[in-house]
Amino acid sequence: MNRDLAKAVTDIFREERSGIYERLAAFEYRQWVKTYSWLDASGLALYFRDRVRLLGIESAVPDRALERLEKNAADNRNKTEEMFGEFLEINRRFKVAGVTYVNLKGFSLIPDACEDAALRCQFDLDFLVARSDSVLCEQILEQNGYVLTGVGKDVREYKAGSGQVPSARDLYKAKQQKSVEIHFADSEKNEGAFSTESLSRIQWNRFDGFEIPAHSDCDKFLGLTLHLFKHLRSEWTRASWVLEYANFIRFHCDNEQLWLEVKRCMTSSPRTKLAIGAVTLLADRHFGSKQLPNILRGAISELPVSVRLWVERYGSNVIFAKFPGTKFYLLLEKSISRKDDVESFKMRGRLFPFHLPPKISVGREDAGLLERLKQLQVEAKFVLFRLRFHVTQGIAYMIEASRWKRNVASLQS
Repeated sequence: MNRDLAKAVTDIFREERSGIYERLAAFEYRQWVKTYSWLDASGLALYFRDRVRLLGIESAVPDRALERLEKNAADNRNKTEEMFGEFLEINRRFKVAGVTYVNLKGFSLIPDACEDAALRCQFDLDFLVARSDSVLCEQILEQNGYVLTGVGKDVREYKAGSGQVPSARDLYKAKQQKSVEIHFADSEKNEGAFSTESLSRIQWNRFDGFEIPAHSDCDKFLGLTLHLFKHLRSEWTRASWVLEYANFIRFHCDNEQLWLEVKRCMTSSPRTKLAIGAVTLLADRHFGSKQLPNILRGAISELPVSVRLWVERYGSNVIFAKFPGTKFYLLLEKSISRKDDVESFKMRGRLFPFHLPPKISVGREDAGLLERLKQLQVEAKFVLFRLRFHVTQGIAYMIEASRWKRNVASLQS
């Protein structure tokens, strides 16, 4: 991709019309074509197109590139409408059955983090459910045609529809395969928003005359923060998540009650304070606002030196990385994790994992031989794709790790 063009795309959210027009107009069409894959994977394509229209600088973008953006925007609006119908249907069934739940991410972020749901390239629906209602929740999803496809400590993934993996070319088009993630809340006091206590602090959002439960403003902010921080500590972080975090701060910049509640959370949880400081610094550097609340500025100023250095040095790698990301997040892990034998073992396992990646498609029980062979081919390509990533990024990490160690040592001395 063209790194200078990608930088201009991110700067459009903070620069004035005149300066950004000249920068964008300097790029030829072929440079846009090379940057398409990053623009799509980052989640910024439709946000960028909307910003271009708002500033009235369409002529700065080549006609064919602009046509592609417009077509993707139209396709994504249709996809969003279909997903919204499924979203309302699952909410209706949960409410009728008396499930204790709240909507996470996605449509619940409108308008705080995104003014129009059709600007988000959304792939699944997320719900936080009381663990005591897990069986009832699964029964409802099964009645809607979903099957369990993945199980984690506090999350389960369900899919319905076609088992065929959608093509990257159809990123913005409505999918035959539907996906739902159920996150579970425990009665124990957890850091962040995913606790039973947060289910008692819901607020009601109205969509098309239907009220749906969403997190309180504070829990929503913590959810955004911890979700983003979790991805900073993993291979892939979508740049659009960072933009939406910055949008949320701008939307609530004058909400004094919210920031007082956030301050109380930071006081009671140093880990949450660290997460808020790190992701706020990242968002402020790339999509920043002049109206950053003092409480968030304080969280940045109190970051450990090594964490701040990581954000300043590798934050751009996060924003401009090609999918599926990088291994530089392991340097951040070394800065915030205990350096005992168990942690070292975990680090080696993430650098070069010795297990197959999870399946990316779900086959139908009545699938024929040809369909099963196609599914095996897709899975084999994905395994090779992941293997190449681990080898190339593992080598890049090992080269960078020695440089990082010297920089941290220099700071400490």
